[in-house]
Amino acid sequence: MKTSFAIEYSSAPHGVITVIPAGTPVIPADNLPDGGYWVMPWNNMTKRAESWARNYGFHVRADETEE
Repeated sequence: MKTSFAIEYSSAPHGVITVIPAGTPVIPADNLPDGGYWVMPWNNMTKRAESWARNYGFHVRADETEE
């Protein structure tokens, strides 16, 4: 599975954290009741995106992914 399109990821009150590129691999978020997917690290992540990924992770909905 991978992201279907570029996703602008934001969180209140922090604003836009990063843009997740289209085609970024994802894994099932089986630890969350609503499901979805966790985004895997991608090339050329900014330091802010790397930190966010380590501390919180990037969660996307099923309709933002494809096989």
